[in-house]
Amino acid sequence: MTMTLTQSISSAYHLSSVLRVCIRSLESDTAIQPCDGEATAHTVKLANDMVSDLIIALEHLEETANRRMRDDSHADGAAKLFGKWQNAHTGRDAVLKALGPKHLDDPEQLVPIDELIGRLGEQIASSTPQSDADAAAMLQWCVEDCAGECFDPDYPKVQLAVIAYLRKEGAEV
Repeated sequence: MTMTLTQSISSAYHLSSVLRVCIRSLESDTAIQPCDGEATAHTVKLANDMVSDLIIALEHLEETANRRMRDDSHADGAAKLFGKWQNAHTGRDAVLKALGPKHLDDPEQLVPIDELIGRLGEQIASSTPQSDADAAAMLQWCVEDCAGECFDPDYPKVQLAVIAYLRKEGAEV
């Protein structure tokens, strides 16, 4: 059963109505008529079936949303992200050059660029390589980002992801 979120919400409201009928029937002070028990049992069973269908539909919607998020996270593979990261660095260098040699240590104009570079670096570090180009870009990012000067816990994470990718690719050959 495939439902949209709107249909699931509508189904939940319908289910709520059915359950209110069941509650009224069970809490009613009026005398029980013949077949009321069977009708109530049937309505409760109907509500149970509706709950099962709704749960299945919501689980399907959740899985679809999770799959989309995973697909979106890989939509810009590490190679594309690395290209954006390099472009941001080029832009940063251009801003510094335009400011001239007498600029402040941390000009205000660099803040958004540095934030972008940081976000792209985090995305690269969190990527799972899907191709040889992604794996190469991730390793190149480690080398260029560290500039031989610092250690960042993201670098070993990237290296392990690339190693896992290479092992997987090697096993498939």
